[in-house]
Amino acid sequence: MRVKVMRPIFKPDAEGTGFVLYPYHIFHLRLFYRRLGMKDRVFDYFAYVDLYRLGAERGDGFMELEEWEVDEKNVMEPLVDYEEARKKAFESAITWGNSRVVSWWLPRVEVVRHERAYRVFWIFEKNGKKFIMDSLDGKEFALEDLIRG
Repeated sequence: MRVKVMRPIFKPDAEGTGFVLYPYHIFHLRLFYRRLGMKDRVFDYFAYVDLYRLGAERGDGFMELEEWEVDEKNVMEPLVDYEEARKKAFESAITWGNSRVVSWWLPRVEVVRHERAYRVFWIFEKNGKKFIMDSLDGKEFALEDLIRG
């Protein structure tokens, strides 16, 4: 199976490292605000929508993506479809934009680019314990601590 992944920044040094791919939908949105008596405003907004928990995060740009050939058992299935993700991205963008602009109207929102991509979580062993590492921020968590809750 061929998928796009967010280019990993961190990878553990351990031998025999595995991974799981966590689903996101990335949107580059453009917001157009009309304003009375003032110049109209245009903003670019980058939304990273979690397709498992339906949360949205704002990004500074469209993250660099790589194509990987992977076994489908390493890929988590999304629980959210494209339309729900798009609505969440729009909601997040409008909330962010409205905190920056005074306008009588909601903005017109245009999708400039969108991609389904996966975030890499590395699974590895260190000192006889299994760990999981986020490939974007390098944070490590003991697997047994996550399972216990």
